[in-house]
Amino acid sequence: MKNSEYWKKRFEQLENASHQKGTEFYQNLNDQFVNAQSQIDKEIRSWYQRFAVNNNISITEAKKLLNKQELSELKWTVNEYIKYGEQNALDGMFMKQLENASARYHISRLEALKLNTQCIIEKLYGNKTDEITDFIKNIYSDNMYHSMYELQKGFNIGWNFSNIDEKKLEKLISKPWAVDGINFSERIWNDKKKLINEVNNELTSMCLTGKSPDKAVENIAKKMKTSKSRAKSIVYTESSYFQSQSDRDTFEKFGCEKYEILATLDSRTSETCQQMDGSVFDLDEYEVGVSAPPFHPYCRTVMIPYFDDEFSIDERAARDEETGKTYYVPSNVKYDEWKAAFVDGDRSGFDEITTKGKKHFKKNDINFDLNKNNGTIKVKEVLDIKNFPNAFTDKREIKNTQTMLDYINNLKDADVKVLKLYNNMDKMENIESQGIPFKITHTKNHALSMTYNNLTKEIIDVKLNIPKLSGDNLSGQIGVILHEEMHYIDFLNRADVKKYSSYFSTQQKGLVNIVSQKTDYIGEDAKKLFDQFKDEYRNITNKIFQDYQIKISDLTDDYINKYGNANVGVISLPVKKYKELNKLIKKLKTERTNLIDYEARNIMGGSIGNLQDIYDALSGGSLRDKGTILFGHGTRYYVNIDSRVKEIVANYGSLSVLRPDLIEILRKDYPKLVDELDKYIDELLKKVGV
Repeated sequence: MKNSEYWKKRFEQLENASHQKGTEFYQNLNDQFVNAQSQIDKEIRSWYQRFAVNNNISITEAKKLLNKQELSELKWTVNEYIKYGEQNALDGMFMKQLENASARYHISRLEALKLNTQCIIEKLYGNKTDEITDFIKNIYSDNMYHSMYELQKGFNIGWNFSNIDEKKLEKLISKPWAVDGINFSERIWNDKKKLINEVNNELTSMCLTGKSPDKAVENIAKKMKTSKSRAKSIVYTESSYFQSQSDRDTFEKFGCEKYEILATLDSRTSETCQQMDGSVFDLDEYEVGVSAPPFHPYCRTVMIPYFDDEFSIDERAARDEETGKTYYVPSNVKYDEWKAAFVDGDRSGFDEITTKGKKHFKKNDINFDLNKNNGTIKVKEVLDIKNFPNAFTDKREIKNTQTMLDYINNLKDADVKVLKLYNNMDKMENIESQGIPFKITHTKNHALSMTYNNLTKEIIDVKLNIPKLSGDNLSGQIGVILHEEMHYIDFLNRADVKKYSSYFSTQQKGLVNIVSQKTDYIGEDAKKLFDQFKDEYRNITNKIFQDYQIKISDLTDDYINKYGNANVGVISLPVKKYKELNKLIKKLKTERTNLIDYEARNIMGGSIGNLQDIYDALSGGSLRDKGTILFGHGTRYYVNIDSRVKEIVANYGSLSVLRPDLIEILRKDYPKLVDELDKYIDELLKKVGV
């Protein structure tokens, strides 16, 4: 089961997406307000210029009736607004007002001005209810689909998710939810009415005082700003409410009975949200403003699913409503693929999970385990040593290989497609079958290496140098093995199996094009991770150095006390003992280096160095050379684009198995790169025939 941090991150991303939609919607709304304000300004100044006498206008002048020409112009404008209103469903009462004005023969100058400014405001507010209705419908439905996508992907289990009931949604939208008992449609109408009255009052005041229109325009601008602010509050608060409702309904459909409050903690966070952050409630306790967001206008707090150790997906609840079937959802499935399958109904390409009363069964090389005690369905690709080339299974290597496989087979979130790739290495093997010696070694410098004839390019032999697994924490060492094995897979699938030629990855144009565009960009999440990693690395390194410095000092003192003169120091040692001491010190320093390497590869769950190396490759090696990151190959190695592509691929393979959560950080910064890497994996699987 995914941990709490996983769900926090996922639902924070959904909230950010929803907030961004609100920002974009409001930006459009803001532009409309600015445009309307400009039109009103222009209308007032034009009116004033037309009727003012000696740059002044009295209430008497303002109440004079329009002459025949002026009345004709007004009626033409009114008729244009009537046409617009009929096409855009303006407020019925205002349409009646326009029709009455069109029929009148006596209209004062001030009435004409008020009518024209009201037309601008009515036009501004005319479709706001429909626009905001469509906006919050989208917030509700899009959030529900994405939330269910995250939940099904997170648990690797999918079933049909029927389309949203429009009638139910309409009813939800029309229902007031705030304490004042007013829904957003009524708020918009009230704001419009208030703004019209305020503008009319300003226009009357302008005529009563006989002053220039500057003050009236300024005051109206302030009123418009206030109305715009209220509209902004409606947009953000309503979107927060309907996202909250969407989450609640999604959790209920998924079978999640609890939720946790997750506040955005920064300088703008309200005291209420700070206090509510981390609170867990039963779903039947859901009450907006009390136990669920929004807790106030502009609230950014969200709900996330809460799963305790006892949570499980009931098999019956997880069945497709139409077919009664359940399907395996890979952790790396894209949203569009999921939606096409479980919303739109095209489930081709998704494996069915069917227990048929069995505890274990296989389908399409995927192993499904059903724990009958709690109904939890676990799906994974099980690595089998039989699927590995002979070099990995001979008597010298079989223990190392099996230890690695046992470790990987206990992982919960490994990328199934990448596992399939490793699990079909035997099908790719074309070295030994061509009479080319292939050997696995366990020396210090881990790498895939080969010798070949410089003239013919024919390969003479191939070596894969990987760690000999040891110690309590195998994650870092297995990460190295998977990295080098991915190099080996990449190498096996090159065009000419007998000759030294370009690796398969370097022939993928989309991947090469992206990698060729050097960039040293590191996103916020990655930067935060790397900074934390650097701190951890320094702390561990300093401690190890201190510990070994004490060991070296104690050893030196021991030798001096036994074989030399304490007052003179190390130079008092006999030559033989001096050399012996240096040899032991060198051994301790090697131990120290190895221990630092071992610990560094396991910091914060391991494999951070692999992710750093991908960023370093994208930068052409400059990130490591500048010291921005700790691990990478640097510019001398990454001067060659093929090297950058190959290392990115090898790191991607390792991370996809051990740390798919780090792949998501990479995806956030470089989505197109991850898409191309996914395509690369698909192409390899296709080439292998899987």
